Amino acid sequence: MVPRVSSALKAVDLRQEPPPLIIGERLNTQGSRRAKELVLANDFDGLVDLARAQVEDGAHCLDVCVATTERSDELEFMTRLVKRLSLEIDAPLVIDSTDPKVVEAAVKQIPGRPIVNSINLEGDGSRFQALAPLMAKYGLPAIAMCIGPKGMAKTAQEKLDTAQLLYDTGKKYGLQAWQFIFDVLTFTLATGEAEFADSAKNTLEGIRMLKQKFPESFTTLGLSNVSFGLPASARKVVNSVFLYHALKAGLDTVIINARDVIPYPEIDEQQKKLAEDLIFNKHTNALAELITHFEGAKAVATGSAKRVEVDPSWPADKRSYFRVVNRLKEGIEDDVVQAIADRVKGVKLVRQEGRLVLKAPTKETAHEAAVETLNEVLLPAMKDVGDKFGAGELILPFVLKSAECMKAAVVELEKYLIRKEGVSKGKLVLCTVYGDVHDIGKNLVKTIFVNNGYTVYDLGKQVPMQKILEKINEVNADAVGLSALLVSTSKQMQYFIEHARQNVMNVPVLCGGAAINSNYINRIAKAEGIYGSGVFYCKTAFDGLRVMNKLMSPERKQFVGEWHQKL
Repeated sequence: MVPRVSSALKAVDLRQEPPPLIIGERLNTQGSRRAKELVLANDFDGLVDLARAQVEDGAHCLDVCVATTERSDELEFMTRLVKRLSLEIDAPLVIDSTDPKVVEAAVKQIPGRPIVNSINLEGDGSRFQALAPLMAKYGLPAIAMCIGPKGMAKTAQEKLDTAQLLYDTGKKYGLQAWQFIFDVLTFTLATGEAEFADSAKNTLEGIRMLKQKFPESFTTLGLSNVSFGLPASARKVVNSVFLYHALKAGLDTVIINARDVIPYPEIDEQQKKLAEDLIFNKHTNALAELITHFEGAKAVATGSAKRVEVDPSWPADKRSYFRVVNRLKEGIEDDVVQAIADRVKGVKLVRQEGRLVLKAPTKETAHEAAVETLNEVLLPAMKDVGDKFGAGELILPFVLKSAECMKAAVVELEKYLIRKEGVSKGKLVLCTVYGDVHDIGKNLVKTIFVNNGYTVYDLGKQVPMQKILEKINEVNADAVGLSALLVSTSKQMQYFIEHARQNVMNVPVLCGGAAINSNYINRIAKAEGIYGSGVFYCKTAFDGLRVMNKLMSPERKQFVGEWHQKL
């Protein structure tokens, strides 16, 4: 008998013929801007309409996530919404929350058998331990993410091993094979990082291996993750091509917006080849060629295609700025040296081994000119890039290329900085919080702080709280910087503040990342009593630098006092 999930009005087979079972993704505040707007507006009618539209587009089930950093009533909102959906929509629901209490409350409101999203064995496995009894009691299937004690499974073998661990752990609670819908995990191909170049291939192979090992279980993917950060025009093609190959590998269910899928035979052959070159990592230029094609096609269509070049007659400041913003790395070292030279009287420029070298009257004058070049040219250029990315004008790969230009420029500029051992404006412990593997923003913060005279202890990404606390005590940090990209992982900031408050810690906390906002940070800062040292929302790395400068200045007491008053 084929396992089923159900609403009050309809039962749906988990194994569709032909596959996949489609789980609509648009009722998710973490991935849908529209859903988030409706949740923040308390627009239940709009959410029901959004659900209905997905069913009309072909969704068999609907993922429901209402978590936001702006609200603290996730449980109450979720229970109200699932009541409405159960009455008006016949599609079974997928309850998506990182809070087991929210999942349990929602399940009890549904007159049918929903899917739980999700379980995993991250950290101490407490999430699995909280939800497995609920699954056993009500006979619920769950999306089991291939995340184990060591984190996200990346290789095909890691995915299989983690699935085996999930399965074996579930048996202790009496869970059956059909209750596991293994999320094999897929990562974005948009970064160009070597670590993830084969990630799509590993996902496809992981699906094959899991289907062979667990024939009675199911597989799923959050499909659109594979193209996150690519141009919108490219995402549909990459997603659709990847779905085609995932289904061939044995994928049973998929979390997507069905309206955005293009039938494989209808995809343009050239675009299909570009997507498959990227997915299967057929050559090192696959990402660049795909982006060039889709961005080029857009430019031609709008009549705005043009070649971007540096004009050698421009001042060195303008050339350096232009290279960072427009990702023109070749030649940036010479332009930066020239920009420094333009600020020094009596300077000599010579060419050694093909590069310009500055011969200043004193090291001090070169140092001052280098600092001015950093603060007046390079940092504003990178801020411009960040602003454009935040406004949706630049996609992720372009930001990374600008960051490469910035790195090359700073490496050259640092040759003229005077490093004084033991002298620092202040000490910052910096990391991406536990559960979050994204570190682009964190790395930019480090670059800016280091090159403004601060000592930064970078703990990396997915850092447990205990490691942060140990480093703060070890180095006697002046502040700690926490970064999070996801709503779910941003809760680690709240846990840190709670721990710091309970243990009477006296360290200011700087919080940043795409998942958070000032309302969220202010709320966790004053929960259970105001955190005295300050919890500061830093929208950009430059906001963080401004806050740190204030904290390390004679104005610190007044600055923190004003923050208290604003709460």
